[in-house]
Amino acid sequence: MTEAAAPVAEDTQTIYTAYEIDFMLGLRSTESSRITREQISLRSAPEAAAEYVSAAVAAGLRARGKVEQAPDGQWLLGREGQIIAGTLTSADRWLGVALAQDGAMRMAFIVAAEESVLLLTQDELDTFQITALASREHVPDAVADISRAFLSQGAGTSVSMRRCDLADPATTVPLMLHAEADGRWQAGHEPVTDEDVLTVSEIQPAQVLGLVTRLWEDGVSAAPAS
Repeated sequence: MTEAAAPVAEDTQTIYTAYEIDFMLGLRSTESSRITREQISLRSAPEAAAEYVSAAVAAGLRARGKVEQAPDGQWLLGREGQIIAGTLTSADRWLGVALAQDGAMRMAFIVAAEESVLLLTQDELDTFQITALASREHVPDAVADISRAFLSQGAGTSVSMRRCDLADPATTVPLMLHAEADGRWQAGHEPVTDEDVLTVSEIQPAQVLGLVTRLWEDGVSAAPAS
């Protein structure tokens, strides 16, 4: 398996199951791959079924043309798989995004390794739709657009974000956006209050991009700049 490859085109999109991603991560064990598993809440198959699941997943990937098996039995990823697995196993920054409304939640994760950036959107069938972003500079615009569109659906919608960086993997920086019943938008940000909750500030839709940019680029969760 290769090191992190050059990013693919922005409109490239494919679907992988959680077990398929787990299989690709298992081909190369790194500190980044361990953190990626934690950040996207990836669960491996039960130990008793691990061998069967691995064989089934490998066969499925091979049938889809995603992997090949070398004469020595080693699994070789195709170009797309190399880019995905290379990014996930050499990542240096992660951003989790949860969209919540009326008790329903949809998760998405952004994983960056230098200029290779992937957006993994999880659905209810434990699969991930994977989209390549052009570069990490595109992340704030993409996340801000998703956040504004979702909050514009009305009261009770929330966008929760958490950022992790390889330089300090034990620290996760949170940011929350919420649409109130009266139409106001609020941001929950650091510092945490004495009641162990985020500080709340009222925001305007135009300020979302600035909040997301500071979170993604600098790891800062704070009130919007005046």
